Amino acid sequence: MEGLKTRTCGYCEAERIWNWNGQKMKDGSKVYTDENSHRWAGRRCPSCEKSRVAAAVRHDSFDREMIFQQFIEKGFTIKSKTHPVTVEKDGQTLQVGIRRARTVDGSILIESPADARDDIVALVFESVRLCTPEQIKGVNVFVPPVEAARPATSMLVGSGGAINRIGAESF
Repeated sequence: MEGLKTRTCGYCEAERIWNWNGQKMKDGSKVYTDENSHRWAGRRCPSCEKSRVAAAVRHDSFDREMIFQQFIEKGFTIKSKTHPVTVEKDGQTLQVGIRRARTVDGSILIESPADARDDIVALVFESVRLCTPEQIKGVNVFVPPVEAARPATSMLVGSGGAINRIGAESF
């Protein structure tokens, strides 16, 4: 390991190999890698970046917004919405671990054990209820906001005409 530089990861705070092997991106920035030739992503070491991407894929925006809403209702301030999620309350910053869970025969099964760095674990349960339209008549419906940057029309293939998309604005 002689001649290799090290850098402290800004997320796990561990000393990791941080080596420039002469490669540059199109924008001119240098590509730094670890001992396994995995790329550093800014301040994140390759293993932290891998876990951040896995968390982003595993928990969609609907799950994450439900979690953030729970924290806000409990009086927390959301400091970071990306992995690792951090919240603050009473001047104390806490790291949040998000785990999927389900119930089986009255027991709770969690997808993976809590990380030692997590101060709070948010358990996301999934369930399915089958209902008739009459049963859900009085239930409030959440319609996600429509992004302004997204076009409201689509082109039909072959005919060249435009149609309006059905979205939240049509309700």
